[in-house]
Amino acid sequence: MIYRGQKIQLTAVKVLIAVNVLVFIFASFFGGANSGPVDDFLGLSGRGLSKGMVWQLVTYQFVHAGILHLLVNMAGLWFTGPVLERLMGVRRFVTFYLLAGVAGGLMQMLFSPAPNLVGASGSVCGLVAAFSALFPRMPITALLFFVIPVRMEARWLGVSIVILSLFLLVTGLFGNIGNAAHLGGALAGYAWVRFCTPRFRVVG
Repeated sequence: MIYRGQKIQLTAVKVLIAVNVLVFIFASFFGGANSGPVDDFLGLSGRGLSKGMVWQLVTYQFVHAGILHLLVNMAGLWFTGPVLERLMGVRRFVTFYLLAGVAGGLMQMLFSPAPNLVGASGSVCGLVAAFSALFPRMPITALLFFVIPVRMEARWLGVSIVILSLFLLVTGLFGNIGNAAHLGGALAGYAWVRFCTPRFRVVG
């Protein structure tokens, strides 16, 4: 694509963000992700899977419950996705992203089934875990409670996601959040780096 003499690069990360935004806009015409039609068809549920609606394992990753939910997940995709896409290549990256979401969805259905699960959090947690495993000693700044900047090594961000998700899952706190999906996505991200793409690992 050429615009005023400058080449605009289309990447998988940009396409994924665009699809998430477009689905959010589309869903808003039907009352948002909390509406019956969107939830029942695109959201992930045990009821839907029992009816053979296996596409929900993928489509739920592109539906969000609100603008903040969307923005937080897209921020995670934007900051970790480009590096992983360059390392893995487009096809491998997209496959990894979707499979992390599938793993998160299955874990949520197994350990803490909800009426309807929506959001890219499982996929994004997979990206963060993979990034942490690849660049364990890279200094990063994480936003605690989305406000307080905290300086840490990347590995501790991945560890924090796993520990916090497991704690919330066991205690039942914030039960309206897909904690099992976060945990499943993060574990899938680490497993992908550890067993599927060992040549990409960076030892630090």
